[in-house]
Amino acid sequence: MSHASPQDEPAEPRSGGFSPHSVRLGWILAVAYLLVIAYASLLPFRDWRAPPQEVQNFLFAAWPRYITLRDVAVNVAAYVPLGFLFSIACGARIGPALGALAATLAAATMSLAMEATQMFLPARIASNVDLLANTLGALLGAMAAPLFAPTRILGGKLHAARHHLFRDGMQVEAGLVIVGLWLITQLHPTVQPFGTGSIRTTFDLPAYLAHTPSLALGSEAVVVILSLTGVGLMVCALMRGTARPLPVIATLVAAVLFVRIFTAVAYSLASAPLAWLTPGVALGLLVGSALLYGAAHLPRLAQLVVAAGCIAAATTVINLAPENPYLSVPSLLLARGTSHILSFSGIVRALSELWPLLAVSHLAWVLGARAAGSARDPI
Repeated sequence: MSHASPQDEPAEPRSGGFSPHSVRLGWILAVAYLLVIAYASLLPFRDWRAPPQEVQNFLFAAWPRYITLRDVAVNVAAYVPLGFLFSIACGARIGPALGALAATLAAATMSLAMEATQMFLPARIASNVDLLANTLGALLGAMAAPLFAPTRILGGKLHAARHHLFRDGMQVEAGLVIVGLWLITQLHPTVQPFGTGSIRTTFDLPAYLAHTPSLALGSEAVVVILSLTGVGLMVCALMRGTARPLPVIATLVAAVLFVRIFTAVAYSLASAPLAWLTPGVALGLLVGSALLYGAAHLPRLAQLVVAAGCIAAATTVINLAPENPYLSVPSLLLARGTSHILSFSGIVRALSELWPLLAVSHLAWVLGARAAGSARDPI
């Protein structure tokens, strides 16, 4: 049985196997990731000044006296997605090989521009090592992109699995991206597990409730229950009627648990990598999983409505809940020494604050298109 839809346009011979729809999505995500790179590279956006002569020659400076493996690894990893996305986008016009080369050069140019701009920020250091690491990361991502084309073995299997599990269309693609962003929000050590949308610190909002053990446990559990149910039902709505959603949701939950442990270790909390797994979080996981098991059998329209309501309610609860002393610790105090990881933590926190707006807006778009019957392949 074919799962093709009007959104699945055939790949052109020179596109490396990627359909025009995938190429357009690659361009959109590449531009969005460029903005993320620029934001992370230019924090904290203050105290600009003209650099001294020795700083202006950073490209030809001697090799630094010390190089930390963590910073090099982060710089390499940060540009892998950019090279990957640019390679897909550029390869559609000039072929996979030249597309990978063009993607690497474009990402290297972006890195050079960011390093040159960092000369004017006293809090940042322009480094030729960072430029080399960024270029290497972009090259790795650009070379990997053709392997994920539907015409290749690896890409073919992933493409077949995606179309076997999920429906077709731009609405579904956008939904999958938003679910992926939810997973990324869990990379911040002081964001409540499974929770998003906390804006109390950003806007200096007062605590509305006094902290007590029972209230803290209950609020944590409610946030996890609502978030897990909302995201889980969102995934259910994106899936085909013949697919089994529970294994996919279980895989997503396992990925969140792995990300939380990885984040704790990355911030030098290896002695307590499970400190975030509080009784409230554990209780929320148990209850939320049980509720989601039953809600997964709701009609698709009900799944969309309940998902939007749960995400909005979770955002409300997380901002009304009492302050958690552990989550109030600045991330700078959690890491030993300065690292580029701290620069990206601000990106992740901002994404966490904005994620409920993205999710609810997407669900409202889907519901509106469904009611108007304007979508070619509605969810």
